Amino acid sequence: MTISIAQNNSLTTSLMAEILQHAKARGWSQNTLAQRASVPDSSISRIKRTGRADLDTLAKLASAVGLRLTLLPDSDYAEKVNRGELF
Repeated sequence: MTISIAQNNSLTTSLMAEILQHAKARGWSQNTLAQRASVPDSSISRIKRTGRADLDTLAKLASAVGLRLTLLPDSDYAEKVNRGELF
C-alpha cells in the first residue's frame, strides 16, 4: 500500500536527509542508493526537489541503508490516557 505523506514536508525532508546521510556514509551516490532500493533515480530527485514522497518509496530507501520506518507511541499522550485526562 502506498500512502502519500505530502501534508508534512518537513517530516519527509527530515527522513530523506537521514537516508541520504546514511547512503553518503556508505560512499554511495544517489544513483547507487536508487538501484539498491529498486526505485528510479528520478524519485530521489523529485523527493529532494518537492519534499513529497510516498511512504512505500521512503521505506524502500530506508531499508536500502539499513534503516526502518517505525511508528512509536507518543509517551505524553499515553500517560494522559492512563491518568484519565483525555477520556
